[in-house]
This record gives sequence, structure tokens and C-alpha cells, in this order.
Amino acid sequence: MQTTEPDMEVRPEILQVLDAMEDAVILADSDMNVRTITPSMECLAGISADDARGADAARLVADRILPEADGDQRERILSLLQNRTGSGEITVRVSSAAGERWYVFSSRQVLATGDWLVRFRDVTRREAAKGEVRRRSDDLAFLSRAATELAGMPDEADVFSAIGAYLHELAPGSVVIVSAADIRAGTLSPRAFFGIEPFLPDITETFGEDLTRLSLEIPPHIRAIMTRGEIEEVKGGLQEVALGQISQEICRKFEAIAGLGAMYCIPFTWKGEIFGSAVILTRWEGGEVNFRVVEVFRSLASIALQRHRAEADLRGSEKTFRALIEKGSEFILVIDEQLTIRFASPPIERLDGFPPETLIGRHAFDMIQPEDLPRVKEVVSTLAERPGGSVQFEVRFRGPRGTHVIEASVTNLLDDPHIRGFVVNAWDITERKRTEEALRRAEREKALILDSTVEMFTYYDTDLRVLWVNRAAAAFIGREPEDLVGHRCYEIWHNRTGVCDICPVVIARETGQPQEAEITTPDGRIFLLRGYPVTDETGEIVGLIEFAQDITDRKQAEDERARLLHALEVANREANLYLDILTHDIRNANCVATLYTDLLMQVLKGEPKMYVRKMKGSIDKSTEILANVAMIRKIHLEHAPLKPIDLHGVIVSEQKNFPEAEIRYGGVSRVVRADDLLAEVFHNLIGNAVKFGGPDVVITISVETLDGSVVVTVADTGPGVPDELKESIFRRFERGRTRARGEGLGLYICRTLLERYGGRIWVEDRVTGHPEAGAAFRFTLKEVVE
Repeated sequence: MQTTEPDMEVRPEILQVLDAMEDAVILADSDMNVRTITPSMECLAGISADDARGADAARLVADRILPEADGDQRERILSLLQNRTGSGEITVRVSSAAGERWYVFSSRQVLATGDWLVRFRDVTRREAAKGEVRRRSDDLAFLSRAATELAGMPDEADVFSAIGAYLHELAPGSVVIVSAADIRAGTLSPRAFFGIEPFLPDITETFGEDLTRLSLEIPPHIRAIMTRGEIEEVKGGLQEVALGQISQEICRKFEAIAGLGAMYCIPFTWKGEIFGSAVILTRWEGGEVNFRVVEVFRSLASIALQRHRAEADLRGSEKTFRALIEKGSEFILVIDEQLTIRFASPPIERLDGFPPETLIGRHAFDMIQPEDLPRVKEVVSTLAERPGGSVQFEVRFRGPRGTHVIEASVTNLLDDPHIRGFVVNAWDITERKRTEEALRRAEREKALILDSTVEMFTYYDTDLRVLWVNRAAAAFIGREPEDLVGHRCYEIWHNRTGVCDICPVVIARETGQPQEAEITTPDGRIFLLRGYPVTDETGEIVGLIEFAQDITDRKQAEDERARLLHALEVANREANLYLDILTHDIRNANCVATLYTDLLMQVLKGEPKMYVRKMKGSIDKSTEILANVAMIRKIHLEHAPLKPIDLHGVIVSEQKNFPEAEIRYGGVSRVVRADDLLAEVFHNLIGNAVKFGGPDVVITISVETLDGSVVVTVADTGPGVPDELKESIFRRFERGRTRARGEGLGLYICRTLLERYGGRIWVEDRVTGHPEAGAAFRFTLKEVVE
């Protein structure tokens, strides 16, 4: 560290100046190498000036002055020295064997020589004074905050927890227990615990979950401390603090686990009266207890507890009266002789949102409905002349939320020296009045509704006595409804002395379930009777309803309908029989006629043969008509369920039925939803194309999928269908003018079947705009996706 370079020498006059300085100073050259240090720096750094000469000033400061200084400040100072940068004052704390001290560091360069002056000025006494000022200021702020908060605590606040929280703040890391004292009973009741969280499992195992329910007997020596009213250390350990309620073994174990140190008892007394106490159990790892502030705070806590107890006593004395005033359903007003409100109880706010204090000083009549004022004034005027008298009446009360109906009892206590006014006990009956009005309105509406019907309604009690009856029921026996009330049902309806055996009302009363029955009166009228039980919220039957309806006309209509349906079924069977006979016999006759015409055509020639051929054509047409009629009957009478059908197989099968026709089909595999009659659609369309197109007709069948449906096209090169007939040809007995003769049933059968399958059929020009170039019949089927 030492050097003998000549520029390390310092002139004597500079040394004299440095030696006279009280601050610890390093004189370094422009490269921040030490030239000399002052005696104060020798003491601070623990090195002589000779040994320091030539050393790096930054390293000297780092190793000998600031080895344990605050990290941020140390790094900042060393950075300034290493970078040879001047600075303002930086306060830094330095720890040494002699203790902790505070210095103000500064560095600056002497412009004339380039040398550096590094100074550490001892400001320990100043910092200590500032710290003491801060501590006292913090103490005063704490006491001011505690005094303000304790004085302003609401009645429902937990003052013991507040005191415990403040004490725990003054004794950080300690365990604080605050208890209420009952000196007469000789017990302490813990009310607040702070700092016990790490030890809760052991504590609750010994005392249970709720520690605030404990009641501990006060030992004599603790009572003596509380009587003296001074903060004292409790000798003897935790067992003494626990008031002998815990075994010595458990206390020793807990002391070891918690690391408990000294223990202090803090009594809360005021003017000789004891209100409670606190125990501070210090811990070795906890902070110091600020007993100087604790002593002052003890007085604040004592005053707060005294006030808390006084207010609790006062609240207890007022509890019964306040409960009557505040919790009751009625509100109370006290009105003076000038009818000014002097007192209003809190329940009035529930009435219409009036805070009671806003009513004080108002005239009592301000809130009364104007239409009711004359009557109220008269009542009050009369009551004023009757000291001690009372009167009860209803009045409408106006408020921000609307008008209320009030039932009031007013007592004249003008002569009572404690009251000197009218006392009004009032309660809101608005809902009751509304309910009564709603019931009256409901009764009127019920009467209007039920009296307007021709059906008969009666309401009975459980003894079958009439409570209410509509006009239709009363008119049935020529009486007025009010004449029947109170009479039993069997007396008025049947002139009997006992219940009817099959009465649905009686059975409903016995079973608790709705019942019904039909009866016939002596004059032949038929009535439907229904009986209904009426139950309350518990399920108990409280009444019975009877509904009676004259169903004579309906029964007669039902009988007539049944008769007509039977006749229709008979006629339908006869018609089917006749149709079966006709089609069977005509088909047989056609077969015989066809046989003979075939024979004639073999033996005849020329014109006679032509006539026979035409005759055979007419017979074939007759046979075709019979087949179509049979098919239509089958479609309407049989409703076979739809199922997946192989469309390709149907087309190929029908293609084989016309071997002489030129049918072009590419073969496309599709499964559609239909039934076995789907082949009739292709048979009719292909047959029409062959019949009307002639021997040279070309038929093309195509299958495609469009918007989830299968679209089939049967196109031909025949004569086509004019635009005006494209819709009508699918109706019965309609046919195209250009498609030879026909009875128009084939296409009707196609449409009927396809609609049954959920599809449709239509016809287009094979070549758009040229009907004469052939027709394209298109229809849709629903595809089955496997």
C-alpha cells in the first residue's frame, strides 16, 4: 500500500491546515491515490497517514470505512470515488466496534492542484437528536391517533380489540391479551388476543375454540397489581399470568415453544375503579416494548373502558324503552299545543322514508290529506277540551312515496308536566286497506265472471252448506243466490234430508281428489257434475266447489254423430263391395273380350281387322282404367310405413318392363325413403312416354342430388306438354291435348305417391322454350344417408 513516489509529498502548510480540521479527510492526487489523511481519518479508518499514503482512496474507503455501511449509499460513494466525480453531501451510517455512527460524505477536486479532498463529517449527535425527535413525534402521533379513535368509537365497536391492537403496535412481536375485569366477582374475562396465531393449535387444544368465553379467577398478587394501578413485571412466569388456570407443565412447554421473556401486567383503572387489564408476554425474537408510551396509553385506554362501561350501562337502561319505540310496528308522535311535532319515533321512517329528525318542528297537519283535514281538525279540537281523553280514527297520510292510510290513537296529555302535548300512537294500515279493497274487487269480479256464464257454480263449506252460488245455479231452481246461502246442497237441489250416494262433491270431500259424474233429471236433461276440494297451505280441505253443466244437447249431438259415422261406415263397406264386384267382373269381361279380339284379328283382314284392332285398344284402355282405380284405392286404403328403397334397383326393374323402348340410364346408386309403390311412378312416366312418343321416342332417366334431396328426371323426345297444361295434368281426369287419349289418372297417381313420400313432381320442357321437343318430368325424393 505504501509508495515512495515524490508527488506523494505534501507541503507543510497544507499539513497544518489538514491537522487543524476535525473532520476525517483524505487528500488524494488527481488519480485518487492517497497523499495524506487527517488524524480524525486515522482514527476512523484505523490506519496511520504513513501507511495510507499512496493507497487507492476508493479501496481505502471501501475496506476500512464502509465495509458494513448501507448497501445503496456505499455503492453510490464508491462509484463517485472510482469515477473521480465530485458530489454533494451524502449521509451514511457506519458500524464499527465502537458502535454505530453517522457521517456526511463529500468529495471535491481542488482546481489549482488537481488534488481531491474526500471528507467524512461526524453527524452522529445530530442524527441521534433527529431520531429522538422522530420517535417522540411518532409517539405523539400514535397517542393522538389512539386518543381520537378511542374517543370516537361507536357503541357497537369492540373497545377491547382496539386497545389490544394499539398495545401490540407498541410491543411488536409480543403476545398481548386484553381482559375485562369484574372485581366484585373476582374474575377476568379475556376479550382480545394478539400475536398468538403461531401457537393457536396448542392454545385451542387446551382451552377450546372460543377463548373469549373463558372466565378466570384473579389471584391475590394480580389483584394487588391492579389495585396499585401501575405497570409491573409479573414474576413466576406464564403460570402466574395464566392466573393458575394452566398446569405448570403446559406453561413451561408453551414458554419454550413461544420463546417467552419478561411478562408485564397493565391495569386499566380510573378514579380507583378497575375496568380491566392487559398482559404483555414479551418474546426473545420480538421487538422492544415502548413502555414510555404504554404508560400514557394506559390512561387513554382506562378512560375509554370507563366510558365504554358507562355507555353500556346507559344502553342497557334504555334497551327496553328503545325496543318498544324502535322495534314496534307502530310509531309515536308527540305534538305540542300549537300542533308542532316535538318527537317522532324511528319506525316512522319505515312508513314513508321520513327520518324522524326531519319531522321535528313541522306542523302535524302538513302530512294529512287535504280532504281529511276538516274531520281531523274537528277531532283534535274536541279532544283538546278533554284532558286525559283519547280518540281513535283513520286518516290518510301524505309522504314522498305516496299516500298511506293510518290508524291513530291520540291521547290528550297537555296537562302532564313530563309530556305537555298530544301523544299519537299510529300504525300503517295501508296494506290492510288495499287487501280489503282487493278482496272486495276480486269478489265483484268473481261474481261478474261466474254470473255471466250459463254453467252452474257453487261453493260449499265442508258441511256442504252453500257459501256462494252464481245466478245460473240459483235460476235453475227459480231462486236468488242470497236465498240459498247457508242451506245444504242436497236440501236445495234434490229436496233430500241426506247426501246423495254418487255425489262427486261428497266423494271429493272424502278422497281429497277431483271427481265427476253424469246425472239425468226426471225431465230427461243430462248434467255433468264435477266436485273439487279446496285446500289451505297445509293441505287441509277448507271448502268444496261444484260445477254443473247441462250437456243434453252435446250428448244428443254425440249420439247423432255416432249414428252418422256408423251409417257412413256401412255405406263405405257397401261401396267397396260394389266396386270390388264391378272391377272383378269388368276385368273378367275384358279378358274374354281380349281373347276374342285376338282371334278375330287372326282371321280377319282389311277394314274389319282395323275395327277389331280399335276395339282391342278400347278394351286395353278399360283394363288400364281398372288398374289405375285399383291403385288409387290401394294408395288411400293402405298406409305402409316408409322405408329405405334402392332407387337404382327400382329403375332397372322398370326398364326391363319396356324392352322395346329406347331407355337411356347411366346407373346411379341412391337410397331413398319410400315404399314398394315407388315403381308405379316410373311405370306411369315411362309408359306415358312410350304411349305418346311413338316407336322412335328416346327416354332418358337421370338422378342427381340437390339441396339434400334426390332429384329424378324422366325426359322423352315425344310431343311435349304445352305451358298452359303443365300444372293441370297432375289433377284427376286431366290430360294433355298433344298426348293422345287418356283418362288422366296416371300422373295423378304419381303426384299422390310422391307427396306421400314427402316430395313433389313437376314437368318442364326437355329443351327450354320448345315444348314440341319433348317433356322432362322431374320429381324429388328424400335421401336416406347411411
